[in-house]
Formats: sequence, structure tokens, C-alpha cells
Amino acid sequence: MNGKGVLVIAASFGALILVGVCVGLIVYFTAPEDTDALPCTVPIDDADRYDCYPEPGADQEKCEARGCCWRATVNDDKAPWCYYPEIYGYEVIREAKKSSLGYSVNLQWIEGIPYRYEHGVDRAIDKLSVEFEMQTDSRLRVKISALNEERFEVPIVLPEVTTKAENPLYDITYTDSPFSFQVQRKDTGTVIFDSSVGGLTFSNQFLQLSTKLPSNNVYGFGEHNHRQYRHNLDWKTWAIFTRDVAPVDEWNLYGAQPLHMCVENDSNAHAVLLMNSNAMDIVLQPAPGLTYRTIGGVLDFYIFLGPTPEDIVRQYTLEFTGTPMMPPYWSLGFQVSRWGYKSLDEVKGIVEDMRKHNVPQDVQYADIDYMDNYRDFTIDQEHWSGLGDFFEELHSYGQYGIIIKDPGISNTENVEYAPYETGKVMNVWINDTDGITPLEGEVWPGKVHYPDFTNPRTETWWTHHCLDFHNNVSFDALWIDMNEPSSFIPGSTTGCKDNSLNYPPYLPNILGGFMYDKTLCMDAVSHWGLQYDVHSLYGHSMSIASYQTMKTIFPTKRSMVLTRSQFVGTGHYAGHWLGDNQSFWEQIPWSIVGMLEYGLFGFPYIGADICGFWYNTTEEMCQRWHQLGAFYPFARNHNGDGMIPQHPTVWREPVIDNIRDILNHRYRLLPFLYTLFFDAYTKGSTVVRPFLHEFPGDVTCQSLDRQFLWGPSFMIAPVMEEGKTSVDVYFPNDRWYDYYTGEEIVETQRGTYVNVYAPIDFIPLYVRGGYIIATQQPNTTTTTSRQNPFGLIVALGSDTEDNAEGAMFWDDGESRDTIDNGIYTLVSFSATKSYVTIVVTHNGYDGELVSLRWDDLSVYGLQDRPTEVLADGFPVSFEYDDDLKVLTVVDMGLVDITKDHSISWS
Repeated sequence: MNGKGVLVIAASFGALILVGVCVGLIVYFTAPEDTDALPCTVPIDDADRYDCYPEPGADQEKCEARGCCWRATVNDDKAPWCYYPEIYGYEVIREAKKSSLGYSVNLQWIEGIPYRYEHGVDRAIDKLSVEFEMQTDSRLRVKISALNEERFEVPIVLPEVTTKAENPLYDITYTDSPFSFQVQRKDTGTVIFDSSVGGLTFSNQFLQLSTKLPSNNVYGFGEHNHRQYRHNLDWKTWAIFTRDVAPVDEWNLYGAQPLHMCVENDSNAHAVLLMNSNAMDIVLQPAPGLTYRTIGGVLDFYIFLGPTPEDIVRQYTLEFTGTPMMPPYWSLGFQVSRWGYKSLDEVKGIVEDMRKHNVPQDVQYADIDYMDNYRDFTIDQEHWSGLGDFFEELHSYGQYGIIIKDPGISNTENVEYAPYETGKVMNVWINDTDGITPLEGEVWPGKVHYPDFTNPRTETWWTHHCLDFHNNVSFDALWIDMNEPSSFIPGSTTGCKDNSLNYPPYLPNILGGFMYDKTLCMDAVSHWGLQYDVHSLYGHSMSIASYQTMKTIFPTKRSMVLTRSQFVGTGHYAGHWLGDNQSFWEQIPWSIVGMLEYGLFGFPYIGADICGFWYNTTEEMCQRWHQLGAFYPFARNHNGDGMIPQHPTVWREPVIDNIRDILNHRYRLLPFLYTLFFDAYTKGSTVVRPFLHEFPGDVTCQSLDRQFLWGPSFMIAPVMEEGKTSVDVYFPNDRWYDYYTGEEIVETQRGTYVNVYAPIDFIPLYVRGGYIIATQQPNTTTTTSRQNPFGLIVALGSDTEDNAEGAMFWDDGESRDTIDNGIYTLVSFSATKSYVTIVVTHNGYDGELVSLRWDDLSVYGLQDRPTEVLADGFPVSFEYDDDLKVLTVVDMGLVDITKDHSISWS
């Protein structure tokens, strides 16, 4: 038992050295360690203990019955007393076998080590297969599964890989007894994954693997209400299992995103995804270390090598889960919603009041209030008659309407209700444990059945009824909610059976204390499998079905889907909002953390309910929240039933003026924001971006989450505390300019926090040197804004020529597949301290661009006053501020955006 061998697998199988029997591998074995020390007599630091008995009620007898060590902690009360010994788990029983993508080994439980659970509690799986697939140079797959036994695996479509990576950025090694594996970054030698800390366990309903972490800089995992972007590693356990609950505490929330990124001590970054949809715990500890505990499926890891954080997002989205959703242009406009409108007349009054005050608004929502007894595909004719006409009126103003759909379908037998009747005939429901009888839960309409969106028939049924409803109410997009799936009663109206699916041997740290709290029984049956395995995939499957439905309703227009529940890859089909937040000050900065995380997960279209959903906001809070929310990619004011109104025009005139002003700045910057979504779609880059992604070596940026960027170049630094009229803003080491005035942050303030004055009607915004941002004169809708002249903000950079660059993407804003079909225009900008050039690099869309013009130009950081400014060779009037070092041209008159242009000065 005390002998150990280590196998090193080189990237190429070209050489062959035989030790015993080996095919196509380079093999090196270390000499066996010779030690007589008992496993539990070797001292282990508190921080390095990996918990062997996370359940309540641990004691020495129970701990040692599992073959683990029991010892009091030395100086960390949070560390476990029961921890894994050095020798625990599995050992290799077959030499590595070559495969087309890498190799595999077989494992067997080490003889003499007790199983985790007694016979009859859970079934131990003695033999495992470990497959190492070198899928790309920057992506490695390590899959640990039961040998010769089929188990549930997440059935989502991923890229098919047929050829092994030729020049991988990683090396793989493994130890044969106890089995562990290590992944090392080739160029630096950093070990980014190391399971040698022990504890590998694989039983039918308990799977665990732990790894050392190369640094404390860990980000991701969701969905949770994390208080900070960089994780706290002080013995934190985060459960992942989709759940309908407000983001108040450290609970498992609406989505399941088992992905994390780690920035190593030398600023390289990698990410790890556990492709598993079962309920799980993620445990972070100060070693630094990480433990995965899941209660089903397989241990299927994908490791992304980066090496930059933006590389990670590209590798995860473009190369793996799919391109992020490209939203229609109008969906970047401001949106108004609430649950609790008493009638359509109330909604009409709000929209008219927004127009009266010239507050930008593109979208008006209808929540479940519009339905007849909360039933999908119905209208309350008493209070919401004329909803279809109202949406047509919105369209006449260049505005849009979005409706909500929940999955629960009322199953009242004595009421004529076509969705239920057709669903029953088509057998589209999730069934009870017998696989035949539809499971009955309860949500807003009362007793309901749940459509099984993993069943292809259900998509047909869903599309039929959405299309039929659209014939009467011409909604422009779908907002899908309650799709965790949620139920107001535990399990079903008949309860849940007492079995190991509903009551597994190990219960992750999920809210509610049992598996089916506020959702369906775990032994319910769907097309993809048991709810025990597929529960957290419900929102994902509903998003896919709704995405396909929107393609049927709008075959030539983009439309969109907004979902609450989601899984790995849902961002290809839908956007996400951060759920039922509260009107509390602390929730405002937490929304930034949520946005940054969902950018990492591949959801660039993300935002929180502005002013909060639950509880009553205050005027000051709502004003400050609008200032921040104007820079959410998804910017919607939404609140709950029974709360005071909080839409922009309900406040005093000075507040309305400020909200209008900041929304005008958003609309002015929409060409830039839209271009960032083009970059996300084509390059896999983030839209809302942590400073960490641009300055990974800056220690301050590694934990900076109270300010953020749009793309690489536009800083948002909101005030998020009550009564505050200043905010500490951190300026990384680069040139930065005040967005409003062009004043440059002095060089001595780079790399420091600066206390910036920010009265109640002001949010600090900055432009990074070296970048050019496209703008457009704003109006009250995107439809009218898109007809206005364009402009440029040039923020000169730090090199000898003060160079700056940028780009603008433009299409008609709503047609499908314009990028894939080349029906767009792409304009490139470059600047030095003496000129700006505008070059059309792709001209596939003319539209309104031919008649539009480049009008205004601001050049920040220009040190010398020009004597003349020429636009396409013709003199134009200009202003130059000697104090701010800003050149301003307000009427260049460069007509036709599809043509090249130049501006120069001497």
C-alpha cells in the first residue's frame, strides 16, 4: 500500500519506452516511497484538510469507519476534524491505453479501504474509467466514469472532436496508487489541477474529487448571490441546484453554472467546468483548495488554458458552448416593467408619461397580470382587453412589447383551455414516477402540469400556442420565468415517494433541506431522464424550445428570449436577468458581481432589476440605481406586486431630469455597446468586463468589483451607498479621461484610488487612453436614434504617437443572421496626435447609413492647439481647450457612413 508510481504522459505518442507493457506512451515510474508512517499520524495543516464527513453529526467512530483521520484542529475552527488520509480512493489496474484523442486508464477501489457508505445505503462503484482527451491546444477533457456501466451524462450538444491537439499548452501526469492526476501549464510549469490531495470517491449517489488551486484568485460558480467577484476561500460551501428563491443570502439560486476561472500568481488564467447537472456542493478552502461533491452522473471536467481571462471566455463560448446570443438593437434600449399593474390603462398611462417627459423607452412589458387567472396564452378581458392593439400602438412609435410565459399549464378539467387539451393529447408533460401519469404541481394558475421541454413534441406544442397567441398580441420577444422549475408545493399534489432519489444518502447544502422543496419530485420522468438528473436543465431546455419558437414566429427577425433559469450554454439561446432582487442598498453592488460572473459564463446580455424587485425603494436609491442600471447591458426597471411605483417619471422633476440625462448617455453610446455584442458574437469577448480581464497582473484589479468596464475602454464607477456624494475610483496604470469633459487623470494618480466628487445627479464615467468610441446623437427610442448623426470620442494613448483605435459594427438592428451572412458594415477607426482615419473594412449593409453623417468629434489628450482642422480635406470650425487639452469639432458633415473619411489637424 505504501508504494507509489507516477506516469508522465507527453503530448506526443511518437516515442515508446516499455516498462512492463505499454503501447505508444512515454512512461517514467518514480521509485516507490518507503515509509512506515501510518496514514493518520502524519501532521496535516488545518488549511490542507479535505473534509471526509461534511454531514452533520461527525464523530471519531463515524469518521474512522470511512477510513478517514480524526484529529482536532490546531488554529482554524472552521477546518474539519475528519479528513482524508494520504492513501484513499482508487489505484490504476491497467496501463494507459491510447485513444484517438489521448488515452485512458482503468481504476479499482484500493483493497482494505472502507467504502463511504454501508451496503444498502449507497452502491459503491469499484471500477472506474478515466479518459484524457486532448481536444484542442487550449482545452483538455478529463472524464471519470463507471467502467462498463452507463450513467447519466448531460445531453447537451457540444463540438465533435475527431483529432487530438497537436501543440497543447498542457502536460498531464498521473499517479497510479492512490490514483490522482495533475495538469501542468507547459510554458510556466504551473500545476493548474492537482487531485493528489485525496478523497476521490465514486458511488452511485456520491461522487467527489478535490484539487489544489494554484492561487487564491478564484472566480465564478453560480448561480449565487456572491458578495464579491473574487471568492472568499475561508471554508465556503456553495450548492448548485436550480431553485426559485430571491437572491438574498448564500443560497442556490435560479441557474446552474459549475464553471470557475483561476488567475494564477503569474497572471495567467485557466478555467474548469464540471459538466454535471446533478445537485452538487462546491467547497472552497484556504489551502487553497477546491472540492466537487455531486450526487449523480459522472465527473466530466473540461479545462481551458487561456492564458488570458478573455481567452477563457472565447474558448468557453465560441469554441465550446456556442456563440452568445446577438440581441436585436432595440433590446439595448431602456425597458419598463412591473408585476402588479392593475390594468392595461395603467400601463398606457406610464408609457404616455414617459413620452411626455422625453425619457427614453424602447420596451414595455406585460407580466402575469395580463393573463386570465394566470393561465398562459390567455388575456384577462376585463382589465387587459386591447393588449394586442396596445402592442401595435407601441410599434407605431418605434417601441416594442414583451410578454411573460411561465411553464406551469393549468389542468382544470372543466374549463375549456386549448393548451391543456392539446398538451394532453400530445403527451407533452413531465410524468410521475410511473412514467405515464402527468405529475401535478401548483403555481400561479393553481394546479398545473409541467411541459417536458426535453421532448421534441413539446417544442411543437409550445410553438403552436405561442404562434396562435402572437396572431392576437404581436409581442416582440419572450420572457420565461418560474422555470427552475418552480412549484408552490413540495414535489407534487400527491407528495413524493420515500426513495433514494427524493432522499439521497448525501444532501448537498441546498436551500429547503430536501431535494424537492419548491420543485418537483426527483423521481419524476422526462424525455431526457429522471428529475434527479435533469432538474437543473429545465430552464435550459425551455430556453432552447423558446428560441426555436421565436425563429418560427420571426423567421427573418432576431427577436430574443429572456430566461431566469439556465445552465451551461444557455447564453447561446437566451439572455438572463439576476432575478427577484430587493430594494436594499447592498443589492446594488451585488448586481455588478452577478453581471461579471454571467459574462464569464457566456451571458453578455445580463442585468438586474433597476431599483429592486421586492420592497419599496427610495427616491435616492432609485436615482443612484438608474445611474448604474443605465450601463447594464439589459437595462430594465422592474418591481413587484404591492410595491410603490418606481418607473422614472414617478419621481420629482430633478430626479426625472437626471434619469433622462443618464439614459441619453446610454443611448448616445449604443453604437459602441452594439459593437461590443458583435465582438462577443464573433470573438467571444465580454461586454461587461472586470478590470481583472484587462489588467490581470494588477493586484488591486484582481478583487475590484465596485466598478467595471464596457469592453476594454469605458469605465463605470457608480455611487452605491446612501447619502454619499463621492466615490473612491481606482485607475489602473494607463491613461484615463473624464468621459464628460475629456480631462485627463494625472499620471501620478494612475495605479491608485482617487476620491471623486459625485453629487446625487452624477455618475463618474471614464474613457481609457488608446481607444476610440463611436457615438450617436440620442433620441427617446432606438428607432429614432438610429436616424441621427454619429460621432467619435478619441482618447489618445500612451505610446510615442499617442495612438488610439476602435471600431463600429452596424446592421439593420433586427434581421436574423446578418453577421453570418455578411449583411453588415464594419468601420475601423485609428488616430494619432495629428489625424483620425475612418475606414470601412466590410460594407455589406447600406440602409440608412448612406444618408447619415459623422458630425461631432472629441479628441482627448491632444497636447498642442491645432491651427486648422480638415475634414476630408475641407476646413471645419473647431474648439480647443488649453486647460483640458481637448479638441472638439461639432459639425464635420462627413456624409455616408459606408465611405472612408479622414480628419486631420496641424
